Amino acid sequence: MLGSGGGGPPYDYVMKVDDDTFLRLDALVDTLRSAPREDMYWGVGLPFQNREFPPFMLGMGYLLSWDLVEWIATSDMVRREAKGAEDLTTGKWLNMGNKAKNRVNIFPRMYDYKSAKAEDFLENTIGVHQLKQDLRWAHTLEHFNVTRLEPSSKLHNF
Repeated sequence: MLGSGGGGPPYDYVMKVDDDTFLRLDALVDTLRSAPREDMYWGVGLPFQNREFPPFMLGMGYLLSWDLVEWIATSDMVRREAKGAEDLTTGKWLNMGNKAKNRVNIFPRMYDYKSAKAEDFLENTIGVHQLKQDLRWAHTLEHFNVTRLEPSSKLHNF
């Protein structure tokens, strides 16, 4: 098994995030404090999907409990079905394997960037996606006060 060597699993969760997604780690950690540690698939399901059991979470960012990561790493079915978009494929594996009984759809706390207007950023935001342009990153970082870090921060002069 992955990370075996005594004791419990090395991690509770593993998260995949697009490189154009800003994550507020404090909000993420707060959300996960009361979340299940097993058989959990967490992210943003499409609005037209079943909110309680979305077939897949969007690729902007989703999280799997460690037991699901181990299952993916060792499943013959996963190796046979390893083609396609990673977010769709991950959901397909979990559905075919009858896994991820704990599905948490965090919509609307992760969302696509809309504009630099303050009202377009939610107070309880976990993540903002589609920050492919520097100006979008700058607006998002400024809104969440990331640019007001201590002078020693690499982002201080951003």
